[in-house]
Amino acid sequence: MIRWAARFAAVLVMVVTMSGCALLPTGHSREPLQEEPTPTPIPTPIVPTKPTYRVQRGEVVRKLTFTGRIAPVTEKELFFRTSGRVRHVYVKRDDPVKAGQILADLEIDNLERDLASAQLELNRAQVRLQEAEDALKNDIRRAQVNLEIAKLNLEIAKSQDPTPRKAQAEAALEKAQVALKRAQEDYNAISWRNDRAASAQAAALQQATLNYQQAKAAYDLAMQDIAVYKYQVAIKEHQVELAQIALDELKKGVDPLLKNDVERAQLQVQKLEAAIADAEIIAPFDGKVLSISLTEGRAVEAFNPVAIVADPSELEVSADLTSTQLQDLSEGMPVTVVLVSRPGQELKGHIRRLPYPYGGGGRSEGLEQEDKSTRVSLDTGGEKVDYELGDLARVTVVLERKENVLWLPPQAVRTFEGRKFVVVKEGDTQRRVDVKVGIQGEDRWEIEEGLKEGQIVIGQ
Repeated sequence: MIRWAARFAAVLVMVVTMSGCALLPTGHSREPLQEEPTPTPIPTPIVPTKPTYRVQRGEVVRKLTFTGRIAPVTEKELFFRTSGRVRHVYVKRDDPVKAGQILADLEIDNLERDLASAQLELNRAQVRLQEAEDALKNDIRRAQVNLEIAKLNLEIAKSQDPTPRKAQAEAALEKAQVALKRAQEDYNAISWRNDRAASAQAAALQQATLNYQQAKAAYDLAMQDIAVYKYQVAIKEHQVELAQIALDELKKGVDPLLKNDVERAQLQVQKLEAAIADAEIIAPFDGKVLSISLTEGRAVEAFNPVAIVADPSELEVSADLTSTQLQDLSEGMPVTVVLVSRPGQELKGHIRRLPYPYGGGGRSEGLEQEDKSTRVSLDTGGEKVDYELGDLARVTVVLERKENVLWLPPQAVRTFEGRKFVVVKEGDTQRRVDVKVGIQGEDRWEIEEGLKEGQIVIGQ
């Protein structure tokens, strides 16, 4: 074992020696090199120079620029007001539509059958009511005629007043009484005679008695006629009253139950029509289908927008702005619009509408979503401008503008803990100067206080 270890050590020494010789360059001895390596020079450090700016006088403008897209002035999201399964889709994207046109509907076969039945019931109720109203008109006319007849009969009865005959009968009765009394006195004067019965006085007394009885009967008949006349007039007056009552009853109209039947049938028809309308999408105005996401046979949920209809004849810019941007804007402000696809073409316009609460637009009704977009009208001056729906546009609004004021670029003004200052260069020295900043534009800031025109300021 010891011998094997000794042999292994000897071999290892030989291998190391040979390896060292192989690493030496050919023709060189194993002596170390005498020349030292040349050191790398250290570069001179470059001192960075900071930019300087001169305080100038000129115009400072604060602008707001945002991006929007060309959109219709009038557009509306459409949805079903009830859940169900789509039966038919009658239009596709980019199709023109007319106001009131059905764009799609749900499976409403049962509702349509119920509506047809309800309309028949309504028609029957209306026919019954019309027949009753026609009959009532005839009854009223007859009642009016009967009332006129009763009034005429009353006038006839009143015209036959027997009262004047009473005076005539009284006079005749009184005359007969006088004649009877005279005849009685004449007869009494000869009553002692034996021939009195055959005397002219007896005959005259008899005649006077008959005349009196006749006058008395005529008077009694006259009094009876007067009593009958009063009853007849009273009867005729009651007949007029009855005829008037009958007419008044007819004028109250037909049986209220008939009207109730019509109203109930109408309500049922309206209820079914409303249910069908909830299951239909109707074009609210003449326009074009911008999008529609419906497939026949698919289920849809109520009030989920599934189509957009717009009027492409009038376009404007629509943009979604942040609340910070909206605070600086007001409706009616003039703007400049540049289409991204036509950078050399500049259009004028104005802010037509801001969303609530920054302007008068965007407040929704019912369950429709609020429109939070800002709308910008384009003032083309009647000229035809080549732009289309969806074109990208950059809108610039001048918020503030001042002329002939001192200004510096923003990078010349420094801020520390709310304090704004600049570093003014005065020869070989520098000093810090607090400044008051006015309008802050994109490339120019107004310097209201702290600096003079021509001073040199060192940037950051």
